[in-house]
Amino acid sequence: MTFSIILFIGLASFGYPPLRLLHPLDGVQNSQIQGNVPKQFHKILKRELTTYFQEMYKEAVTVEYELLRDVPTQVGVALPKYYIWVKIYSQKVLLDEGAVKVAAVERKLFTVSDYLAIADLKKSSEKINQVFPLALGDKIRARLK
Repeated sequence: MTFSIILFIGLASFGYPPLRLLHPLDGVQNSQIQGNVPKQFHKILKRELTTYFQEMYKEAVTVEYELLRDVPTQVGVALPKYYIWVKIYSQKVLLDEGAVKVAAVERKLFTVSDYLAIADLKKSSEKINQVFPLALGDKIRARLK
């Protein structure tokens, strides 16, 4: 399969936009994101993370989270992925924290594909690069101190 790159060259003196490269999958990736990321993003993400960790801990928990990257990672036609730092509490007592990878699915939900607890990350930080994009490795390592 051959992919072509469309190249737009503009001249600044004529008010044209600067050089821009368009990848043939840009439209596909954008449609995958729009077709899978829920409109009630934070409400649904919190619900799914809470459900995941309640099942893991077998008790009622509350979850606080922070996106490690504001935009999803999108490769080809795969589901859009988000990378998150979570803190899990039981009755305001911190049970655990760590890094999570979730996928947005059909604008309805998020599925947790990976969770690495901070204790596990401290024991073997090489797991970070096995699960998370290299660009996020430093953000995660900074939380291990």
